[in-house]
Amino acid sequence: MIKKAQTRFIILTLSLLLVVFGIIFGASYVLMREVHERGIEHTLNDIESHYQTNDEISSQHAFIAKVIFSSQENVVLNIIKSDNTSLLDSNIDNVINYAMKSSYKTGSIGNMYYKIVDKTNFSLIIASDFGDVNYAFDSNITNTLFMLSLIYLGLSIIVVLVSFSIFRPIKDVFNKQKQFISNASHELKTPLAIISANAEVLKSQNGNNSFIDSINSQSERMELLISDLLTLAKMDEEKMPLSSVVFNISEVIINNSLAFDSIAFEKGKTLNLFVQPDVQYKGDIKSVNNILNILLDNAVKHAKSGGEINVYFKKENSKLSLTIYNTGSNVPESDVNKIFERFYRGDSSRSRESGGSGLGLSIAKSIADNNKWKISAKSKLNEYMAITILF
Repeated sequence: MIKKAQTRFIILTLSLLLVVFGIIFGASYVLMREVHERGIEHTLNDIESHYQTNDEISSQHAFIAKVIFSSQENVVLNIIKSDNTSLLDSNIDNVINYAMKSSYKTGSIGNMYYKIVDKTNFSLIIASDFGDVNYAFDSNITNTLFMLSLIYLGLSIIVVLVSFSIFRPIKDVFNKQKQFISNASHELKTPLAIISANAEVLKSQNGNNSFIDSINSQSERMELLISDLLTLAKMDEEKMPLSSVVFNISEVIINNSLAFDSIAFEKGKTLNLFVQPDVQYKGDIKSVNNILNILLDNAVKHAKSGGEINVYFKKENSKLSLTIYNTGSNVPESDVNKIFERFYRGDSSRSRESGGSGLGLSIAKSIADNNKWKISAKSKLNEYMAITILF
């Protein structure tokens, strides 16, 4: 339980950190992209300004083309470039053709960026190679991502280490609590056995007596409570070992259900089986038996007088579904998720009359979790309770 809570804490914290770092990286990318694009725009403006002032292009990475845009045919009047340009004629032609076909005044093809400036009788296509600038931009983005990843990794290690410090006191208290429950339960067994034995002696000497019957009844209830407490303490302390064998789960469900048929009959209740036959399942047969006994016992105890207990089992595709249904329920719909909590009472007076310890469904939930089954419940006050297990 503590380990699961610690794992959830780590996952939640790291997820929040990931979101924060994602936002930081996204904001950094947008900012650097904005600076990058403004730098390109400023450079193209400088090339245009220098050309208009000096009628020349000093950069070996840029050129200017005079063109006339026509509905019939676009015409290139002149291409101006520096004498020592590093641009290939083929690259220049590609940019001009791309710009003349494009409907936008700015754009890029590869590392070549351009803008179109309309004049009175012609237009200028001003372009330059920004390969070095793009490389620097990509390097900055990569470095930023790398640094954020390193910081995130370092913080992740710190979070994991800190989580052990945070949960160590909780774990110690939890272990002491489990140890106390286990020790107290063992210590109570001896005096309880003596009380039960003395009550039986008194009964044999004095015959039936309401006070002696009450002692026996409460002793049996106390024994059940101690047994359930020890079971939960053991399940909390360590993960129960599971077998993995193939068996006919339909037969197991039917046999366990029939064992409760006479008990239900004595209480004036009816047990009905709707079990798909001959379904094979690979898992821990002991866990299946235990959880069936708990759920059937719970259904028989809490079904209303003259009511029904229905056992539904079927296989759909590869999923196995078991539902234990009983008419009558002392649990409101809003509290249905609480029935798996320890000592939960939907109706305390009724629960006392049923003789339950309030721990049965908690044990069932622990068994389901240990086997990685999904257990859920539906309830409508005074009408029905249905507990479903998906194997």
